[in-house]
Amino acid sequence: MNKLKIRDYKCKDEELPAICRNAVMCLKRDLTDFTAFSPVFNEKYIAEFEEKINLVGEFVCPKTEINELKKITKRLYETMDSLIDPIAKIRGYLLMAQKDTGVSAKDLGLAILSRKISDRNAEGTRQNLLRIIGFLEKYRTQLYAVGFNDSIIEQFKDAVYSITDDNQLHFNIVSKRKAIVQANVPVMNSLYAQLTDILNAGKFLYKGVDTLKYKEYSFSSQKKYARR
Repeated sequence: MNKLKIRDYKCKDEELPAICRNAVMCLKRDLTDFTAFSPVFNEKYIAEFEEKINLVGEFVCPKTEINELKKITKRLYETMDSLIDPIAKIRGYLLMAQKDTGVSAKDLGLAILSRKISDRNAEGTRQNLLRIIGFLEKYRTQLYAVGFNDSIIEQFKDAVYSITDDNQLHFNIVSKRKAIVQANVPVMNSLYAQLTDILNAGKFLYKGVDTLKYKEYSFSSQKKYARR
């Protein structure tokens, strides 16, 4: 069993590159002061730091996977939204057939399903669809008598298949990415260590000299900026 690698930084993995990018902007602005403080801080230092930021950014938030996740999310939302009209029709059919089924829209949980859709809860939507499909199949005969047809059941089943597949795709991408990030925690810790060197130097330089810049070179300030 692989031992979990400990993160030295107290922020989300995807926030670390953003925090570093903001810190390097501060460093570039104040490079004259930093170089006077220590020759370690020069153009080469910045270039190497930015290269490491880009490396970490690529395996934490790769653009190809972000785009794929966006496509999956869009498809999930479209699938859920496609259920709004048939849900409204089922309400009507249930009302017309209530004497024979003894079940109302409330009993069936259509309001809950609608709320799951509104909340963009794909798994909640899928689970409620499965239960409602079971009811619709059980009371087919009574519902047929008031105009119901199998197209709604088929649409609900198609939605279940689609949501199941997209949830699995989303899970696979996120799980794979988590494993890659975990394997590269030492690289991220190294990036954080370099960030810490920059922030510490900034605080040494500007303590009692420039209050605004002194505050800028704190990790908490950089984290707040990255979260805006």
